[in-house]
Amino acid sequence: MTPPFQASFRFGWSGIEAASAEARLDIERGVAKVFVKGGTTGVAKGLWKLEATHEAAFEVRGLKPLGFLQVEEYSNRRLTTEAIFKKDGLWRLRQRTPHGGPSKWKHIQIEPIRDIVSAMFFFRSQPLLARDKLAVIAFPGDSPFLFQAVVGKREKVTIRGRQRPAIRLDFKIQRIEIKKNEPTRLQEHGKFRKGSVWISDDDYRFPLRAEVDIFIGSVFAELETLTFSPRPAR
Repeated sequence: MTPPFQASFRFGWSGIEAASAEARLDIERGVAKVFVKGGTTGVAKGLWKLEATHEAAFEVRGLKPLGFLQVEEYSNRRLTTEAIFKKDGLWRLRQRTPHGGPSKWKHIQIEPIRDIVSAMFFFRSQPLLARDKLAVIAFPGDSPFLFQAVVGKREKVTIRGRQRPAIRLDFKIQRIEIKKNEPTRLQEHGKFRKGSVWISDDDYRFPLRAEVDIFIGSVFAELETLTFSPRPAR
């Protein structure tokens, strides 16, 4: 398990920096809590304003998801998504203001399913040998998706002018369509084309860089700063 940390990331579109985010991991009494805050910056903020927060919790043992709260602030609306993992599965409440109308808790009836944070920790916990194939059903906030990844060869990736040994994962995403009295179906993601992520080839297996091709072009994310907190004395 990754020790508690604080990290910052930068995001860009077609090589231009467009957003930033800060993340923190705390661990207490066997429960990991992740806090993320970020949004668009610079010229991109004038084109598409977004400020968001995401708080998620999962059990360290077994990486069992417990729930998350996500708030997205756009120029003309606010979306709040709350999810709780119960014994009978995932329950989600999604609210939009203004003009969202009353919201109700919805039961996402598919198992096993994770939130996006525990899914990422699940991937990094695997052996990650070359050509390994991994799959997980994850719920980012609106619909469940099937995330599939193939482990590539060990590579070097340059982060802030320094080469770092990394493990490459090439992944694809498909939406899972669930309708009452109909078979569950997979649909191609309308905005996603393909993606790759590089994680550090060490005990931490921390995300270093991601590159994703979507409908508007190439988007990247890259680690800027990382500080691990000392482990508490026993």
